[in-house]
Amino acid sequence: MTRRKILISLMAVSLGFFFLINVANAQVVSKTKMAGKVSVTMKVLPAETFEGAGAEMKWDGGASAVTMNSAPKPNHHLVAFLKEGGKPVENASVMISYRELSPEKSDWTSLPVCRMHVAGKGMDTAHFGNNLWLAKGEYEARVTVNKNPAVTFHFELTK
Repeated sequence: MTRRKILISLMAVSLGFFFLINVANAQVVSKTKMAGKVSVTMKVLPAETFEGAGAEMKWDGGASAVTMNSAPKPNHHLVAFLKEGGKPVENASVMISYRELSPEKSDWTSLPVCRMHVAGKGMDTAHFGNNLWLAKGEYEARVTVNKNPAVTFHFELTK
């Protein structure tokens, strides 16, 4: 191997370790509330991939998925899992907005909501939301499902 190939290989391995460390340190938030007869579980997860051979998510409709090469680079995956009568809801009109509460209260921002499912797992894993960039701080997320009253979730990101 030439020195150049070795250097490129080392850089790729280093970048992979950097990505794994950041994902391993990512904070996960999960909270559930009822919106009428629909159980809404809001999750804040590490950003997830929609493209490429190793994609974690399969886009199914709605807004375009925010990919890992978007600007700013997403670091979280804000999603709502819906159940009615204990069964996953595959089709719904879902709106998600969020705002930062600290260090300063911001205006509500609408998240472009897409429907997705876990790649290779089918529609039993259907959920709604998208990738986004969020700084450390306190937030509120508001989820509206169909014509039900919105439910609001409070969460804090420390990582």
